[in-house]
Amino acid sequence: MEQSLDYQLPLKRHTWQRETPASQTEGPRIAFALLIAFVIMLYSNVAVIYKAQLDSLRPTLLVAVAALFMTIVELGHARQGFRLTWPQGFLLIAFLGVCIVSTFSSVYVKLALDQTTDFTKIVLIYLLIENVVTTENRIRKVMLTMVFCGLFPAIGTIYHYQAGILVEGSRGAWRGIFGNPNEVAYALVVLIPMAFMLAVRARAMLRITLWAVMGIYLVAMFLTFSRGGFLTLFAVLGLMGWKQKSILIRAGLIAALIGGIIFVGMFWKRDSGDFNNVKEDMSFRERMFTFEAGGMMFLNNPLLGVGPGDSMVAYPLYAPIDAKCGCHDQLVVHNSFIQALAELGILGFVPFILFIGIPTLQALKLESGPLGHYATALGLSMFGFLVFSMSGGFLYTWWPYLLVGLISAMKRIADSKPAQAAAGGPNVA
Repeated sequence: MEQSLDYQLPLKRHTWQRETPASQTEGPRIAFALLIAFVIMLYSNVAVIYKAQLDSLRPTLLVAVAALFMTIVELGHARQGFRLTWPQGFLLIAFLGVCIVSTFSSVYVKLALDQTTDFTKIVLIYLLIENVVTTENRIRKVMLTMVFCGLFPAIGTIYHYQAGILVEGSRGAWRGIFGNPNEVAYALVVLIPMAFMLAVRARAMLRITLWAVMGIYLVAMFLTFSRGGFLTLFAVLGLMGWKQKSILIRAGLIAALIGGIIFVGMFWKRDSGDFNNVKEDMSFRERMFTFEAGGMMFLNNPLLGVGPGDSMVAYPLYAPIDAKCGCHDQLVVHNSFIQALAELGILGFVPFILFIGIPTLQALKLESGPLGHYATALGLSMFGFLVFSMSGGFLYTWWPYLLVGLISAMKRIADSKPAQAAAGGPNVA
């Protein structure tokens, strides 16, 4: 099996140490608990809901920093090094470096600085995942936490829709990072493969619970009336069905796919932006305008782009004449790949593409190994991100970086299993 190249700080080891306690081989415990707490805070939007009380504390950043600090402390106590997987770990650091450099030449420095600061939190959590998700059991716990925490935006979206708190007069959403209907659909569609693959191998009660969770997801997704969300969902369901060995499960997914297409076609109620006459739809045309504007931003700033997050404020300067935009029009580039080119130039685009591409291929290779069901789930979730990114600007969102972090951790665990077996050591799960 292909071995991952992990770089870590060398620490002195004593020859008299013959066995490593299980508590050490599992990795940092306190830091892992803080990681779980962070995931719960991220999905629950607690910092947004209680903004007045918690704004000065910056709870999510505080937990992220505390978790990384405890990781260093616990690794040092266990005489283990801080790990950074090659190449994705180094690609992410390079991508962050481009964000920092691009900030100084950005169109709007304050916005670019804020975006880079927020992205730094994502990098911290990625590093945390690489160093504390060290066993198969921990991968499962993180995935289960993400799946169940997805109920926060899902139920929140359903509640807002029922209460008449709508976006564009007809679309459901929630709050904070889930305040945009497309962001809700995006966050939920990448969780569906995880929930499905966990359910396949779960015991009866947990399997029923996970199917119920997926049902709530689908209701919430439908109420967002996100075209990109449903096109991505259908693509994910199709690929998920193709990957299944069980004829029964494959038939069930195909039936769900066909039924979903019929249901959406019958009950679609979005005031603007249906699946008919797409070329004449203003929402679709806006996306095309942002693609064109993003391309012009890249051509005028090929190395470093217009700055992290600054495609929105730069849009009026680069929008095509047909867009007829006024000086106050601000639109994000609705394509993650064009967004990377527009905001960070070729220097940012290359590490970003490699960062998401290499782990996706790694997950594909791991599907035939002992952690195959986790690899399939994460690979399908990455596929969902890639498809949805064609119609949305998700360059700085949490989900691809969490997914890559889990894939990197999973690959290290898979690579260590043959070594453990050869040494006769315990397989700590």
